[in-house]
Amino acid sequence: MKSAGGKHWWPLGVPAGPTERAKSHNSLSRGSEEAIAQSGANKGTLLPFRIQLVRNDKQLDSAVRIRHAVYQRHLPTLAELLTAPEEADKQENTIVLLATAKVEAAPLGTMRIHTNSGKLVEFERELKLPERYQGRTIAHVARLAVANGPLSGLVKLSLFKALHRYCLALQIDYMMVAGKPPIDRQYERLGFEDVFSEDAYVSITSSGGIPVRVMAFELATAEQRWRDAKHPLYKFMIQEFHPDIEIFQSVSSMWSQPRRVRRPPGPIELPNFLVV
Repeated sequence: MKSAGGKHWWPLGVPAGPTERAKSHNSLSRGSEEAIAQSGANKGTLLPFRIQLVRNDKQLDSAVRIRHAVYQRHLPTLAELLTAPEEADKQENTIVLLATAKVEAAPLGTMRIHTNSGKLVEFERELKLPERYQGRTIAHVARLAVANGPLSGLVKLSLFKALHRYCLALQIDYMMVAGKPPIDRQYERLGFEDVFSEDAYVSITSSGGIPVRVMAFELATAEQRWRDAKHPLYKFMIQEFHPDIEIFQSVSSMWSQPRRVRRPPGPIELPNFLVV
């Protein structure tokens, strides 16, 4: 099947079984959608951009362009390897997220997520993980890239929310990242912890020889940890509904509600450490 934007290779590793079960369980009839519209329920807060799964070559090219541009500023040696889609972008059980501005349709940010439900992720293949992570479901988060600008902090936070929701849907135990300085400190403030000893740096293939901190985020305890700590992320991540984070467009759930029930956005306050 082809799409207007190029060869259609969706889905990229979204397990057919769970997705289809979610569709049959959560999808709304036309009458249900009209009832929601009339009641004004679940209106949510609009964002000035959309976050969606990359579904075709045109969207992937947009993700690659912004990925290369951002890495070129901070890690030019690694950026040389990122001028074209990577093999990992189309692997089984892998998705790529893309944030796109509504007005200009310009790409604003991207992130890749690879889960180990089909085969081991890079961390498992190349490193001996501590026992607590062995035999657990893991999402390897990579190639985070956000364009500079007034929306950069909000885009980054929204990509993280999409990641969080996606991993919850797939019942992932741990999200893992390879944190390069100085982004590793931002992951730390988001709630990621060192997989190995504190501030220990290792080398993996995808880092292009650049030392990285392998950091993990436990999904099952996240909401309670944020709530108990009164973390500045709690409201945005847990309490607020953002219909423009459309990680499952075919499912009428908290990720994608009918447009007619949306309302104009109110002010969004970002934690200070995410304001760029």
